[in-house]
Amino acid sequence: MAEEKTQAKKKKSRKKHRKLPIVIGVIVVVFIGFRVVGAMGSAQPGAYVTTTGAVRGDLQESIDTSGTVLSEEVKVIFAPVSGTLAEVNVEAGSAVKAGEQLISYDMDKMEKVLRQSALQLEKSEAGYDDALERDSQNQADLKEATVNLEVLNRQIEDNKAYLKDLQDNLSQSQRETSNALAAESLELQEQLRQLTPGTEEYNNVSNEIARNSYLQQIVGSSDYVAQMQKEIGDVQERIAGYEEYKARMESQKTSSEAAVMNSYDKTRQDADNELANLTYQETEEEYYIAKKGIVAEFDAIVTECAAIPGAGVSSGTQLLTLEDSRNLKVSFEASKYDIEKLELGQKADVVISGKTYQGQVSKINRMAVKNASNTPMVGVEIHLLETDDTIILGMDAKLTIYTKKVENVLLVPVEAINADREGDFLYVVENGVVVRKSIVCGISSDVYAEVKEGLTEEDVIILSSYSNLEEGMTVTVMPTQQPAQ
Repeated sequence: MAEEKTQAKKKKSRKKHRKLPIVIGVIVVVFIGFRVVGAMGSAQPGAYVTTTGAVRGDLQESIDTSGTVLSEEVKVIFAPVSGTLAEVNVEAGSAVKAGEQLISYDMDKMEKVLRQSALQLEKSEAGYDDALERDSQNQADLKEATVNLEVLNRQIEDNKAYLKDLQDNLSQSQRETSNALAAESLELQEQLRQLTPGTEEYNNVSNEIARNSYLQQIVGSSDYVAQMQKEIGDVQERIAGYEEYKARMESQKTSSEAAVMNSYDKTRQDADNELANLTYQETEEEYYIAKKGIVAEFDAIVTECAAIPGAGVSSGTQLLTLEDSRNLKVSFEASKYDIEKLELGQKADVVISGKTYQGQVSKINRMAVKNASNTPMVGVEIHLLETDDTIILGMDAKLTIYTKKVENVLLVPVEAINADREGDFLYVVENGVVVRKSIVCGISSDVYAEVKEGLTEEDVIILSSYSNLEEGMTVTVMPTQQPAQ
């Protein structure tokens, strides 16, 4: 690599200093010519010309230009979470290493926010559990009331029917006893009318009538009636108890039905609890993100810094711009003439601050942009294959881009080539006379051009002349100059 650079420098040196010996040679030729003309008197030898010959060799075409050192990767850093900045450890122009903390958050404030979120979650979960527990109790109360009301209604109906039977039986028993005593008394009254008063039989019948009358009076207070009445009272008391319990169950059913959560209430409770959980999770994640701080992901240069210590920032606020300090490129604009020669992958020498680096063409824009002179220019990027810590972003870089290369081709000095509307051509000397030869050129450098057609190695090419040349004119050939390889 060093040898190639040395050869390139020698070639450039030859390009810069080749014209000076040619000019001196022309002056010497002119001087000699004047002396010859003076000595020969009236002789007219023709124009004096210097000549050269074509040579075979290799030719590397290149483009020399300049560009600006830029980073291949630019990363704009935004605040990952909302909070208050504690320390800002960099400023514009700072060089940072991968893993280095650039900005830290005020963690005391972040801890308070996390604690508030935790308490809110605890409150929400307690309320959620309480709501579920109350709903479970309300559902149990509703179920109990519903079941009990069904049993109570059946028991009340059964006891009312039993009461009616008791009451009917008592009434019927009392009627039947009273009617029997009354009928017996009528018979006794009829017997008494047929008997003689004062007789023993008369007295017996009279006593029987009196007994029946007494029985009719006490029929409602007999043991049977008393027992029946007691049973009826017990049944009535039982029915009253059932009615009271039923009233309580109806009230319980009404209140529990109103308190039981419907599907909308359940959805709202679930949503509130899930929202509290998500809020806490997000706050917890933000806490640990803030605790980590903002860290450089790669070796970089800070090109912009808007962060201020103690400032409150919202998530998404732009804080820094980092440009990769290892992955670098040189950007330049190519004219329509140079763009024809450029291809992706071509090698380049890049000189930055006096130091040479190797690069290659990595990007050629597909759109031209007019510059201040209204000339269309195409953006091109050279990726640096090697970098170090001495390279400064934004610096100018000199570029030598090696485009096409040919081997073992016919080469002539570029200063011998002429051009007009018909194309490129050379003046050669044949039998002391100037002859025009049209040629087809290939690639070229500042010193040589490749000739594809129209020339042979035997042709004597006119390199320079003291007078204007025209085809057919007679010339005097000075010693031939061999092109430097």
